[in-house]
Amino acid sequence: MALCSMTGFGQAVVEHGNYRLKVEIRSVNHRFAEFSIRAPRDWLAVEEPVRALLKQRIARGRLDVFITVEETAVAPRPVMVDWSMFDRLCDIEREAWERQGVAEKPPSVLTWLTYPNVLQSMPVPVDVDGLQEGILDAVSQACEMLVAMRGREGARMGADLSAKANALEERIAQMEQLADRLHHELHDKLLRRLRDLVDAVDESRLLTEVALLAERSTVDEELVRLRSHLSEFMSLLAAGSPVGRRLDFIVQEMHREVNTIGSKATDARLSSLVIDAKTLVEQLREQVQNIE
Repeated sequence: MALCSMTGFGQAVVEHGNYRLKVEIRSVNHRFAEFSIRAPRDWLAVEEPVRALLKQRIARGRLDVFITVEETAVAPRPVMVDWSMFDRLCDIEREAWERQGVAEKPPSVLTWLTYPNVLQSMPVPVDVDGLQEGILDAVSQACEMLVAMRGREGARMGADLSAKANALEERIAQMEQLADRLHHELHDKLLRRLRDLVDAVDESRLLTEVALLAERSTVDEELVRLRSHLSEFMSLLAAGSPVGRRLDFIVQEMHREVNTIGSKATDARLSSLVIDAKTLVEQLREQVQNIE
């Protein structure tokens, strides 16, 4: 399986009955999988099925899901008439005409039917359950587009991570070669100084003390652990998503080992390699934050 980025976009439009269902999904980096679903008030019942569908496809990242529902054909709407208000308005009109001395004038029926709240068009209830299949179909299509986009971005990031990991491996090899040479140089340097300072000392005891002092300055163990972490990092890259959290943890361990090597480094050449390694590890850390 390939690596996947946590950023992407997907959308889909599905015609279902008298409705057009549009779904947009935007994904950004997040430590866990978090879904924010925004739908018309009458459609909140579909939130849980949509959330369950997304959990099957997305392991990490924050997703903002926008569901839009549009009517493509207006269905006949029931009409309600407030007859009591209508009758009362007609009676008032008759009374008004009588006060003006006009008798037997019929009331203005059309006028009072259009009077506010007399004639009302009732909304047609939306069959959410009947349209749920269409919504889930739209979500599935949008999710396919999102996953494909995340996969393409993940492939580019994977190639970049591999290049940086290979560069870090080169630095490790250089540090291993230099550290071995520096160990022997330090051993010989300490031995010469101690011989100049100490007279009549037991040679075997002197060699033992020098070996211990030189050993404390070696970075062999740190380099072994660093190489082991890098090997695990490369294996996870090859395995593919979801590995973002594990990669993040391994990079933290590599950062710790590089820092320890830097604290022990007393040679400018080794310090320079450590700085390069730190830069590469930091770049890896920034990149894995975007991996699912």
